[in-house]
Amino acid sequence: MSSARRGDELHSRIASSRALIAVIDVRDAEAEGQAAIAEVHAIDPRGSLAILALGDAVRQCDIAAKCYIAGATHFLDLGNDNADLAQALKFANRYAENMRGGRNATDQLQQLLARSDEAWSFRKSDLNDVMFSDQMRLGLGPDQISRYPVTGFYRNMTDKDRARVRGAMGRLRSGSAQAAIPHHWNGEKVIHHLHDAGDRLHGRIERLYSDPAAENWMERDLLSGLRNGAAARTWIRDGMEQGREIGFVAMGLKNFETINAAYGRSVGDEVMRRIGQRLIATTTEHSSESILVARMDGQNFVVALNLGEGVTDTPAFADGLLNKVFDPVSIDGRKIRLTARAGVASGQGPGDEASLVRRGILALAEAMASDSVMIKISASTDKDVLLEQQLEGELAHALERNEITISFQPQIRTDTGQLIGAEALARWNHPKFGFLGAGTLFAVADRAGLMELLSLHIHNRVLELAAQWPESLSFLRLSINVTAGDLASRRFVTNISDAIGKSGFSGDRLTLEITESELISDLDSAADRLKELRELGLRVAIDDFGTGYSSLAYLKNLPLDYLKIDSGLTGDISGSEKDQVVVRSIISMAHSLGLSVIAEGVETEEQLALLSEQGCEFYQGFLRSGPLVPEEFEIFALRSD
Repeated sequence: MSSARRGDELHSRIASSRALIAVIDVRDAEAEGQAAIAEVHAIDPRGSLAILALGDAVRQCDIAAKCYIAGATHFLDLGNDNADLAQALKFANRYAENMRGGRNATDQLQQLLARSDEAWSFRKSDLNDVMFSDQMRLGLGPDQISRYPVTGFYRNMTDKDRARVRGAMGRLRSGSAQAAIPHHWNGEKVIHHLHDAGDRLHGRIERLYSDPAAENWMERDLLSGLRNGAAARTWIRDGMEQGREIGFVAMGLKNFETINAAYGRSVGDEVMRRIGQRLIATTTEHSSESILVARMDGQNFVVALNLGEGVTDTPAFADGLLNKVFDPVSIDGRKIRLTARAGVASGQGPGDEASLVRRGILALAEAMASDSVMIKISASTDKDVLLEQQLEGELAHALERNEITISFQPQIRTDTGQLIGAEALARWNHPKFGFLGAGTLFAVADRAGLMELLSLHIHNRVLELAAQWPESLSFLRLSINVTAGDLASRRFVTNISDAIGKSGFSGDRLTLEITESELISDLDSAADRLKELRELGLRVAIDDFGTGYSSLAYLKNLPLDYLKIDSGLTGDISGSEKDQVVVRSIISMAHSLGLSVIAEGVETEEQLALLSEQGCEFYQGFLRSGPLVPEEFEIFALRSD
């Protein structure tokens, strides 16, 4: 949103914004208002930019007609007591969307706006199809354009600015239509606005040299308007160096990925903006010296406090924020419920702000993993944080040193007790701390940004070990775990195919188990990749069924062969009749969809009997065997055979 009291540089401000609607108040400046309407209308005479004029028909009897002649598309009479600006904006927004006719028309509008600004665009399918405005050509220079038509401005950036560009491009690749980057260009502060219009990418430069608020433009999150993570850390560090006790509240949306998947990235972005506005409104009574509000990353927000200056109880303050800020939001008539969690930590300086931030973020991670805990107060010490950081730093070396060990848990036919396959499981055999379970291993990999590398390492190692099973065990199937992150990777199909080819293990004996407790944000892409692998003979299972976000969506959209009942449901099956009804319903639903069922966590004969009675075909669990190291599993399998 951009606003001004005067019409100075109106054309360039509209051109460099992402607005669908221009609102022009003509009540106290009739002539200037009409001139402004005409200037905005001239940007796009076809009318795909909505122009809402605000007037007073009592004092200005023919103002509506004058605004229409000047080029306004909508008029609201504020002299009428029943005038509803919110509804008028909704009608104007719908008009703009309908007039633009989707991405192709939006692409045309972006090109139109770009002609009079420092702007560029190129066709993603043909990098020779490049457009530069005249002002952009002057800024780049003819040599840059001829040598590097697409990447000229990027080559002149600092490393930090280039990192911001990569982050913005990542947003576009993940589905967002817009992104913005603060950076220096030709020695001046600018914001670079990017717009993805399908096959064409547009960029426009907004200069900030005349903006008195531009001094801290690098410290702002351009989506929510809040301070960013770097600014938050600086504020906390300064406070701790002055000996103050700092309270740290980290807040996150537990259902943010669900919102993105259900409504689209643009709605998710709008939710982030609304939360930012609410946080600002909720904390305005505190001075900037006593409180700081920031958006750290993704769906995470933070509030840092100088304790004792109006706030003394950080958990109580966090509880108030959750209750006030994360109420449902209404966007385009849809009421979207927000599920928020918070992590709380405190520290008194002089100290390490990184440790305080880390403890708060780890507390938030624990709260996000819980179904019932709204606020988690950090119990981590600086020693715990250092251990986490140590593990993250050591994981890459652990992969090189083959410290990631593999075990196999047998999978058994329920009716005959015959061994039919095994699920591969991974642990970290740390030289100092011993065996660390899969939960710790994958949490550390996620925080270290090594999830894809870890998955690739595990898949290659598992297939290599299974390929060494003797010929007499060639009937056994192998199940490997696949994360939502794996499925999101464009290299996923190639990685799995290459791993199968290098190992020599037969692809038609391999099952991919998708962890259902992780949300798959793009079901269509995931389905396409899984279909491609199924054509090679692989099978697909949903793991931990009944514990995740989108069980029915997965069953409907993904190409599946097996459904695995979570151990938590299996453990309850020998309890009440209700528990048995739930499991029976899952088995019946799976069979009606043509899926086989595997039960996890079977520990008693009673559980096995009930599962068999209800038609469950396969099971795994300590009733028959826990996970076994490769040598032990081979002995177990040969004896079973």
